[in-house]
Amino acid sequence: MTEGQNISPRVAELAARQLRAGADQVTVARITGDASTRAYYRARAMESSLVISIYPEPFDESERALDRLERMEAASPAARLSFANDPCAHIEATRLFLEAGLPVPQILAVSGRDRAMLFEDVGDVRLQDWLSEHSPAEAATAYERAIELLVKIQEASGLAAGSDYIARHLAFDEPKLRWELGFFFANYFTRHLGLKVDSAMANGVQQDFRAICSELAARPRVLTHRDYHARNLMMAGGAMFIIDHQDARMGPASYDLASLVNDPYTSLGGDLSASLIERFIEMKARSSEPLANTGEFRNEFELMNVQRMLKAVGTYSYQAAALDNLTYVDYIEPAIERALVSISALGRFERLRELLEKAREMK
Repeated sequence: MTEGQNISPRVAELAARQLRAGADQVTVARITGDASTRAYYRARAMESSLVISIYPEPFDESERALDRLERMEAASPAARLSFANDPCAHIEATRLFLEAGLPVPQILAVSGRDRAMLFEDVGDVRLQDWLSEHSPAEAATAYERAIELLVKIQEASGLAAGSDYIARHLAFDEPKLRWELGFFFANYFTRHLGLKVDSAMANGVQQDFRAICSELAARPRVLTHRDYHARNLMMAGGAMFIIDHQDARMGPASYDLASLVNDPYTSLGGDLSASLIERFIEMKARSSEPLANTGEFRNEFELMNVQRMLKAVGTYSYQAAALDNLTYVDYIEPAIERALVSISALGRFERLRELLEKAREMK
């Protein structure tokens, strides 16, 4: 084995068993993950491979994610707002998505005491990277497939709601949406830019945040992936796979759509983005979870895009300012720009627009 310093002998044995190889035939190499607290490795033996995820802390894989969450809430009532990347939630979300017929990597083995989960390997080719090697027509076809899968996720809403999966107990409610925008404000304006915002402006922006979040929280909810974009869609063997689905929860129908078509990691162009939104609306009309009102949905989409893009900026800024990880800095400006386009379309939130434009001038 190589580069497997964080892989315990028990995990190495699990990997060898899954690969049907002797321990001396298996090699392990570190692979790059996204903005995560987990470490990832690829184990290979001859023509077979799998992915090993190592979590920061040991866990009991038999425990319900809801029980883990309630235990955290007993210690900190605000735990639900930041509950994410939980291994037991990952197990439950994978079971839910597979039950719904969605293409997510299967979990092959788990060793909670070793902080490890072993997954089906769906390769390294993210949709973000795949786009650079393919034509605009091929890109449009791939994104249509992503829209189909998105609608299928939403069609699993009844399955999620009628079960005891953690996804039914988590939602983009007003406190969660507000927490994300508070995270954005603190990490982008204060930590990343070092901008001192006067009290009048800060109060005005907070009023805008309250309006955005209260209106979105009042919208009908469906099952959402929560991070549905070109870095979490993998292209392997002519198929598309969904990864990082562990934080699935209930939320507005526009949430994942905004994440996908206004993804700061890509530049689809206005025509393709608009056509994908129309494709989504058409497919929803024929689905088991149709939109109640298309006009209201279009307004919801713009509101959701403001919240979602600013939430992404908060994450990128935190990575840079708090963790000295500059990987995501280049995506801040595209996300801000896309939020401003939606603010303009809505014709509202002048204080927020003013502060965002002021911040851009500091660059």
